[in-house]
Amino acid sequence: MAGVETATMLKNISQALSDSVSVNFTPHRFYNFKYDYQIYTVSKLSRLKNDFISAILLGYLMSRYDRFLYIGETGFLINNKNGRAKEFAFLKSKGKTLACYFLGSEIRSFDLLDDYAKQHNIDVITTYQSISQPGLNSTRKENLRKHLAETADKYADFIFNPAIDQMAYIKQNASPLIYFLGDDIFHHHLNKFDSPEEIIILHGPSSPLIKGTPLVRAAIKKLQEEGYRFKYLEMIEVSHSELLDALQSAHIVLNQFYAFLPGVFGMEAMASSCVLLTSADETIETSLDEGANEAWIVTPYWNIYDNLKMLLDNPDLMKPQAKAGYDWALKNCSYDAGAKKLNHIVNA
Repeated sequence: MAGVETATMLKNISQALSDSVSVNFTPHRFYNFKYDYQIYTVSKLSRLKNDFISAILLGYLMSRYDRFLYIGETGFLINNKNGRAKEFAFLKSKGKTLACYFLGSEIRSFDLLDDYAKQHNIDVITTYQSISQPGLNSTRKENLRKHLAETADKYADFIFNPAIDQMAYIKQNASPLIYFLGDDIFHHHLNKFDSPEEIIILHGPSSPLIKGTPLVRAAIKKLQEEGYRFKYLEMIEVSHSELLDALQSAHIVLNQFYAFLPGVFGMEAMASSCVLLTSADETIETSLDEGANEAWIVTPYWNIYDNLKMLLDNPDLMKPQAKAGYDWALKNCSYDAGAKKLNHIVNA
């Protein structure tokens, strides 16, 4: 499998699938994982060198493997402005099986999701993404997403992409995203809810504006002004390992509030026995596993204060909610569960 590390997915999928080989094309400032092959570009000279190495590596892997899973939009060959069409056509001509696993802005259409937002009178992730990442909503970028979708439709044997959260120009039926959490992520620490000295509320946004951080801060401030006592941890620009450590003692995790999926961090929060508040909703993103809306507290961005207040007023609700989230994550998002789902799809 090949791609750019996003939210630990490249590392986790490669470790969950036996006999797989991982290729990562870009380093990540929050992770320090090891891959079978790492091809990083840091200068124009290294880019020319790595373009050559990538092509050689593709040929080598083709001689040894029949299945290729692409995570995100990146490919081995230099020109991928056509959505990897030449690369995929070449692989298919050699009888290879291709899977595309999309994870966000590389495939999510700004035009389509913005139209959805207007129709439903809500803000969504694309509402603010063009502010936090200028140019991401440009016509050029939107055309690249169209090419990526067209290429996947034409050549991929399997496509993984949530229909609403990552609304795209893909025409064929896509499979739901599958999560892969290692055994070391799961911690059944429900005793932290037994008479805690203080409630710890954690928010660890990778991108504050599109995760709803200003609204989180407003809710936290209002609760503090009303006399509620708790510890609020806001962790921005910290390593993945620091976030995982903080989850061990946290009681409530405030995740993203403009998306319809909980994201990997949301899954990790539940695996760490935290109560998760997030806007993910299985009635909207129906690709979520059954029982999702009972695993966390569905919290659209306008209900952050209300749902936090409800938990602080009723602390006895937290432990059973954390247990429900832990059980759901273990059943649906562990290495074993993820590998079983993936193999069921690609081997059907």
